[in-house]
Amino acid sequence: MTPRVIFSVLRQLGVLFEAPGAGEIDELPEGAAPAPAQAGDHVFHGHTPLWAYEHPYYVNPFAQEGLPPVYEVLPPGIDVPGVLARTRFVVFLGAADTPTFRRCLEREDVLLLILEPDAQRLARFAASVPAARLARRAVILLGEPDAFVPPVSLVLPPELFTVGFPVFYGLPEFVATEQAKSLVELVEILFYRYRVYQLSGQANFYSLPIRPLVRGLFFDQQLHTYVNAAEFLRWPDIRPLKGAFQGETAVLVAAGPDLAERMDYLRSVKDRALIIAVNNALKPLVAAGVRPHFVVANDTSTHTGRSWEGLPHLADVALVGHCLTDLGGEVFGRKFLFGTYLPELYGNRPSLRLHGSVITTAFSLARYMGASRCVFVGAQLCSPDPWRLSYSRGSIHEPRAEGEAEPERELTNAWPQLVPVADLAGQRRYTTLNFLDAAHWLRDEIRASAIPCVNITQESIISGPGVQYIPDCPVKETGRLGRRLGRVAAAKAVELPRGLVLAALRRDLATWTAVTAGVEGILAMQGADFVAAAAQALEQFDQGNVTYLVQRFEDFDNQRFHAAVFVPGPEEDKAWGLRYYLGYVARMARHFAAVLEAQLARLG
Repeated sequence: MTPRVIFSVLRQLGVLFEAPGAGEIDELPEGAAPAPAQAGDHVFHGHTPLWAYEHPYYVNPFAQEGLPPVYEVLPPGIDVPGVLARTRFVVFLGAADTPTFRRCLEREDVLLLILEPDAQRLARFAASVPAARLARRAVILLGEPDAFVPPVSLVLPPELFTVGFPVFYGLPEFVATEQAKSLVELVEILFYRYRVYQLSGQANFYSLPIRPLVRGLFFDQQLHTYVNAAEFLRWPDIRPLKGAFQGETAVLVAAGPDLAERMDYLRSVKDRALIIAVNNALKPLVAAGVRPHFVVANDTSTHTGRSWEGLPHLADVALVGHCLTDLGGEVFGRKFLFGTYLPELYGNRPSLRLHGSVITTAFSLARYMGASRCVFVGAQLCSPDPWRLSYSRGSIHEPRAEGEAEPERELTNAWPQLVPVADLAGQRRYTTLNFLDAAHWLRDEIRASAIPCVNITQESIISGPGVQYIPDCPVKETGRLGRRLGRVAAAKAVELPRGLVLAALRRDLATWTAVTAGVEGILAMQGADFVAAAAQALEQFDQGNVTYLVQRFEDFDNQRFHAAVFVPGPEEDKAWGLRYYLGYVARMARHFAAVLEAQLARLG
């Protein structure tokens, strides 16, 4: 078969995915044999993987015994059997029919990812390895990652990352190139996104060790559904913003350490550009006398509330907030809510695409509003310090005062050191895995949107196709910004079924009141009667989301509770652990009931 026919077969089998134009290849003369596919051997790529910079908590996060580690840092001299004993996900940098590739192909339970930028080399490989052997076992990506449509992050199935952490083998002539390095980072950051972040992100990092139980809203989110009830009835969703600023330049402001140096620039473009700030940047902006048009908040933890502490009423600033975040009380003159919660009561609100950092939400909002260009200010996502991120003074992550610098220490290339990265100027910076993932995600979104973007600082990792570095980027006035702001300020909320909302709040109040009474009754018991009743209550609360809620309430220590109740030991330890747990449940239930009573009084 000719290369074109072989490539076509591989596409039909769901094995080959390629960037536009990457699969174009000159056909061999009729009767000519393909060049040999053998190319020495793939070599083990013994680099420092990204997960070396993650907290060791997440290596073995599950309560169930006998599970393999989520990830490992393998020794440089490990052989192929040693690799395959630890993971079933092997990545080959460069396509070649080598002894190492064949050994991995022989293992039916191993999944293979082949990354190849060269169509000619892939053609030689495909002529040597039967396509049927690759079906349902291998994925081949042909071309440059930044050229893929859709992005590689959407081409690779998430299931690929469930069989183990990726281990890399490369062709000697390819593995040391910058191109190979970027491919390794891409695969490793996707493994972080699909596997590690599911453990280290807000949803589960208070739940270690993780055991089977129902996980709905976590505590902060549940609290905000009650605190925000009156807001849901008062403010519109984001639909009035859709396309409302077509053709405008949006300036997206984050709380990076150079924000103070950008205030003059923001003042100069305030009347010509749509200013969208992330929640953490609002305090420094207000302190400098710069008021953004919109502030974005998507973090649903109670931590977001710190962003609004001490701020005056900002009548000319609108909040665009996730419905389950802290909505700032009376700080904002207008609010627009996104994200659906209980649609039978509050309707189906549109959502914004977001990932990892609120700057991604700011970009999605600008895109939703119809902005024709975006300028990033203070959006650095990195730090010159290997041990901590840097933020603007006055933000909720304010840096150390002068003279409080952390003493220098030797780099470890492991947690708690941050991940080494290069900024737009090619200088060494450091970042978290979460921010690196957010930068990759935003890179794909910018490319897919075709919205031209500008970063006005080089000390940033927001880069890629469609992003230019232009210090003091000029903004041309459209003459329509003021009228457009006036129109969206007049948007009215959709009438919601107030009676149904009040009834739902009363039902939840009755539920939490009953939980309080039931738990207090169990806590009054002693001895074996207490242990039996408490264990039954724990089982019910596991299935009713109560246990998941309490894991983030006050200073509840899930590891301490788990060790007392689920690790074999003296009966008195189990009794103590159950009493510890139920004490927190009772306080949480009373807290929710008090919040609900206040909301019902407010709503009448």
